[in-house]
Amino acid sequence: MEHSESPNTGGDPRTQPRTIIDLLRDPIIITTIVSTAMLLIVFYHGHDFQWLPWKAQRARLGWFGLNFLCLFIVPALINRFVFGRTLAEVGLTLGDWRLSLIYAAAFGAVTIPTILVASRWPAFQNYYGQYSWGRWDITWLIIGQAGWGVYFFAWEFFFRGFLLQTFGRRFGPPAIALQTMPFVMMHFAKPEAESFAAIIAGIALGWWAWRTRSAIGPWLLHWACSATMILSVVFWPA
Repeated sequence: MEHSESPNTGGDPRTQPRTIIDLLRDPIIITTIVSTAMLLIVFYHGHDFQWLPWKAQRARLGWFGLNFLCLFIVPALINRFVFGRTLAEVGLTLGDWRLSLIYAAAFGAVTIPTILVASRWPAFQNYYGQYSWGRWDITWLIIGQAGWGVYFFAWEFFFRGFLLQTFGRRFGPPAIALQTMPFVMMHFAKPEAESFAAIIAGIALGWWAWRTRSAIGPWLLHWACSATMILSVVFWPA
């Protein structure tokens, strides 16, 4: 993958930003500030939707919508109108779809069975048991799963698209690690084992997106993993 930006890391002061305004124009600075603000908003305001019908609240539709706004719409607008790039340049493309199929088969063969085993553990039963209402309300369970699809689309575009590809222009493959850290931190409210697993997932999905130049494959697998965990706990309680 080719990248068009180079870091100003030399000792010559002429290569450094002259003013704070010059610094704030840097795509890395803009991306870091905007992405941090968006993650704070979804973290602190994901439950501010009491005005929705209670079934919609239970299915977390407000949460999905907020994430779509903050993690897809806002970064997409920044990418297009501030950086002047297309969505395809930040992962919204099929990319190398043949290689993506190989990664999907390999990663899916590991993650899906692992999730089925982990879904038996008390921590996961307790956390994902909040969706047990789905046993008696299949319609809204399906709506909720579709909502998760929208949610993970925004997430993968944000982490494996906007962050990875923007940082990658400057830093190359180390951008995989850079996007992994905030990704893991957004799992802190979940069971500890899942947060630790997010380190592996962040690196693996980041590598996948980097090699294929696409966030589409990681999105579909992430959505499938979530559905597997939720449906397993709902219909196969320990």
